[in-house]
Amino acid sequence: MEIYCIYGHGYDSNIYVIKGKNPTVIDCGTGLYYKDVEKDIKDIIEPSKIKQIILTHEHFDHCGGVKKIVEIANSSAKVMSHMNAVEKIQQGESNFALMLGGKMPKMHVDVKLKNNDVLTIGDEPFKVIHTPGHTPGCICLYNKESKSLFSGDTVFPYGSFGRYDFPEGDLNLLKQSIEQLVKLDVENMYPGHESVVEGNVNEHLALSYKNIKDI
Repeated sequence: MEIYCIYGHGYDSNIYVIKGKNPTVIDCGTGLYYKDVEKDIKDIIEPSKIKQIILTHEHFDHCGGVKKIVEIANSSAKVMSHMNAVEKIQQGESNFALMLGGKMPKMHVDVKLKNNDVLTIGDEPFKVIHTPGHTPGCICLYNKESKSLFSGDTVFPYGSFGRYDFPEGDLNLLKQSIEQLVKLDVENMYPGHESVVEGNVNEHLALSYKNIKDI
């Protein structure tokens, strides 16, 4: 499995492109820098080969660019998100987008995910872990064999974690979500922002859990 990270432009989330038998994009940025993102994706993969686009949650900085990426994939890629994120994505709701001078596109979600669903990403099966707290529709994606975690905005490196003070954020739910992640064996973390971590990720997760419990 080959994982490529397109680090966020401006307020964009990181965008992950995973090659393999089921080529996948995870998160799409705001769409405000779509020309740069399009070039970066084309440097990695022929866009028409992308089969699925997974959104880790419903915030503009992760799914504002989804329509553009579907277009360069010749509209053949299926859009997926947790069922609790679907309504906002399909209605194009985002005050954050307005603050940045952008607009959240209305985008149909083809596959509504739920906790413990299993998806083939690249060549490997990943389990969907529902991790609310930052938003109601947050998910992480975990592969047990490679010990890899796409963590969205639930946790970041070096003991940090997603904000819970946005509308629909919930500190207690976020604590519970991070507690789930601490129980996993994780070597590689691919977060929604900040840098990729390969090796000793359990130490980062443990620190995030300690920090949020101390609030």
